[in-house]
Amino acid sequence: MVHPLKDKVVLDLGIGTGCLAFRSLELSPPKLLVGIDFSATGLCVAKNISKQSKFQQYECDMILGDLEKLPIANRSVDAIISQATLNLLPDKCGALREISRIAKSGARIGISDAFRTSNKSSDDESWEQCIAGAITVSEFSQLCLSVGLFIAGQVDLTQQVRMLVADKKWDWPEFLEHNMDYRAFLLVRS
Repeated sequence: MVHPLKDKVVLDLGIGTGCLAFRSLELSPPKLLVGIDFSATGLCVAKNISKQSKFQQYECDMILGDLEKLPIANRSVDAIISQATLNLLPDKCGALREISRIAKSGARIGISDAFRTSNKSSDDESWEQCIAGAITVSEFSQLCLSVGLFIAGQVDLTQQVRMLVADKKWDWPEFLEHNMDYRAFLLVRS
């Protein structure tokens, strides 16, 4: 959704071990890849992967940081990617505001995550399952608009995720139990 990345500064929010970021490097190498995560362990793995011979020619920077207070300069990023991270953040509006702040005008932002199908929540949910923090697609859309991010496209990946979970290729039974949606959004900063 955010390609091509050539000559761009790309930020992966919630990079973890880097599987999404390093796949994007292989598909379309950016000028600079910056990964931010709150997990020192995940960042350590990502740093080690970035030193592998196939990635050594790329400029990568891994930063331990808070996604609700990004240590990135205003209007400095061309593309932002984030997978299954927004649900983990208590202040989603703050995180989206930060994304809007650091994104250049016209920046492309690809966010994928699980979403509730209703506003009703359950007491037995936990943050670890990426369920308790989930919001609806409508709530996500409103938050994006409130911070100057416009939805340019979306892909509903719900059926694919349901099949992966049902086939035990993704260990996430809560996704089915709570009747979640999984979507990928392309956002653009005005």
